[in-house]
Amino acid sequence: MEPRPRVESSGALNDVYVKSQEHLLRPTSENPLPTSVPPPSAGMAGLIGVRHVLIVIGLPERGKCFIAQRLSKYLYFFHGAEVKLFDVAEYMGCQPVDIGHAAQPQDECRIEASANTLTRDLKLFLNSSGEAARRAGGNMTVPVPRNCQTAQARAAERAMAAAREEIQNTEQHLLVDEADRRRKNVDSGKVAIIFTSDGMGSFYEKWACTSKERRRWAAETIQSDKRLGAKVIFIEVIVNSAKLMEQNLLSKIRHERRLSRGAEARESRESREGEENARGIAVPSSPATPGRPTRASSSRNNGYGSGYDWSAAAAEALEESDDIPPRLVREFHARVNRFARVYVSLQEDGSEDDLSYIKLINYGDKVVTNNMHGYLRMRIAQFLTVVHPTPHVIYLTRHGQSTYNQLGKIGGNSPLSPAGEEYARRLGAWVMPYVCYQQAAGLDSLTKTRLWTSSLQRTILTAQHIPHPIISEEDLGTPSVPPEPDADDALANGDSPTRCSAGRSSGLRGTPPRANGLRERLRSGGLSGVVGGVALGGIDLDSDRGGGGDRDRVWQQMAPRVYRNLDEIFAGECEGMTYEEIQHSFPSEAKMRATDKIGFRYPRGESYLDILARLDPLVHELESYHEPLVVVSHQAVLRLLYCYLTGRTRAQAPKLSMPLHTVIRITYDGWTPPTEERFYLGPECSQTDGQTHL
Repeated sequence: MEPRPRVESSGALNDVYVKSQEHLLRPTSENPLPTSVPPPSAGMAGLIGVRHVLIVIGLPERGKCFIAQRLSKYLYFFHGAEVKLFDVAEYMGCQPVDIGHAAQPQDECRIEASANTLTRDLKLFLNSSGEAARRAGGNMTVPVPRNCQTAQARAAERAMAAAREEIQNTEQHLLVDEADRRRKNVDSGKVAIIFTSDGMGSFYEKWACTSKERRRWAAETIQSDKRLGAKVIFIEVIVNSAKLMEQNLLSKIRHERRLSRGAEARESRESREGEENARGIAVPSSPATPGRPTRASSSRNNGYGSGYDWSAAAAEALEESDDIPPRLVREFHARVNRFARVYVSLQEDGSEDDLSYIKLINYGDKVVTNNMHGYLRMRIAQFLTVVHPTPHVIYLTRHGQSTYNQLGKIGGNSPLSPAGEEYARRLGAWVMPYVCYQQAAGLDSLTKTRLWTSSLQRTILTAQHIPHPIISEEDLGTPSVPPEPDADDALANGDSPTRCSAGRSSGLRGTPPRANGLRERLRSGGLSGVVGGVALGGIDLDSDRGGGGDRDRVWQQMAPRVYRNLDEIFAGECEGMTYEEIQHSFPSEAKMRATDKIGFRYPRGESYLDILARLDPLVHELESYHEPLVVVSHQAVLRLLYCYLTGRTRAQAPKLSMPLHTVIRITYDGWTPPTEERFYLGPECSQTDGQTHL
């Protein structure tokens, strides 16, 4: 029996143009022969270019699954491509062949069968042509009159009426057939990403591409089918840095420890509920945590697993320690070395120069590309240079309440209201203990941090109280100490900050960490802030001079970076209006926007798809960061960033609520899917501010 594949998709586009353009494509008396489909917008540019098959290869525990997942989300979210993931491990079916042992005849048959099954599903995906594809080629299907003589004999003064009648009395003539190569740029935004979540077990699988012969077979299988019109790109993930490998191993162990804890907690709860049920005590059922597999489930499905059961190993690791037991390190290297002895890397000796490939060395420290031509392929290469599996910590917050929020107006460049100014003070006091200090080795330790705002004054004013101290390399990793008396001045009045998780609020656990001796050094003049290029102890931080020296040993915490790309959606002629005023002045526009919030463009303004285009370069920079990042921006922009970071579809963005005076903390790494926490800082203000309709 064929193995049952588990294929994941990023979600296909329902259409090739936005709904708010639909009325422009219908025949009218003025335009009886309208354009069937408009040119693609920036957010749907993934529908342009040839189909691609990306094959991610490399040694175990290099973050290949994570890179496949992030690349899938990026291509779908920002380029509108239809992306599907194919996990080779899910096609293996029975027991895999152990590395170092020759494959037996029965193994060869199974390997051939699994390769054929994956090939079949791959071609079905690439060849599929749904409603979106047919509509994309609509301009190539034109109406032709059944009776040309009658059409030519019509009088000129009846041309308009005749044209409308002609539309109803036509048959469709296909200018370019669906199989014609000239159609390849019409509906070609399909990207298949092949990877394996069990590198050791799937070594001998053909689609694992662990040797020159298997890679050659994969390339010829795709290229021999001319009807596919697909290009194959190999992406090899190479990590030869001992420090990076130790970080990967530690992250993997921590991930498995969390999974083990969750499984044990569920087992304990189920046991307790069973005992209480036996005694006749009614116990309310608890919903399962989404995306959290049980201990008995396959480790290859645990986040971005590699197929190795790390549960027992994680149990031996020290609790929340940065030290990995030496036995685990030896066992890990033994497994990887066994794989490396038979694995063949992409060759640069000329034997594979005809292949298109990217060699990603130490997550962007060095990138080698070969035979890479075309827009989407270069965007893929550019994105891969910044993505890495080390932990990401992103804080998203809207600006404090503005005066336009109070009036229910949209857009504009209004200042903060009194409540917004209070939030700015509270945010400034909250950032140092909760952002600048991150968990490391069970302690809250000082770490480098970054800050982004838009160019509108309400975000800049919201961030004005966030401190920007200068720290040295010696300060990093310094543990926190109890708070000083003045640390909570901005939070002393009104509500205390609360953590909101899964729709519930609870007091923040434990004593919040605060700045340590660093503040004393700032007050005593040992260190000082830098504003506008003011030198620190003879070191000019804004200098472009290279060469390291003292400049490389200092860091400005939360150095404010202002990006126009983070500005709120521009409402054009509706700027500064309430939605009641928009409905009165632009009733048809308001109706169209209500039916298509993501694609509708304000009169002489922007749409959500326009925001996607200007967020694309910022996401590249965001993905490259290793430091926690605070983003102070606006409702529409944060909706899109939130959906991208948490793996939601972009169609969900306009419906999300981004509450005022709340910080959303999103964390993820190469083995842990994105998780979020919400911190409400207050003060209370109306959340019905007119921005909900943006």
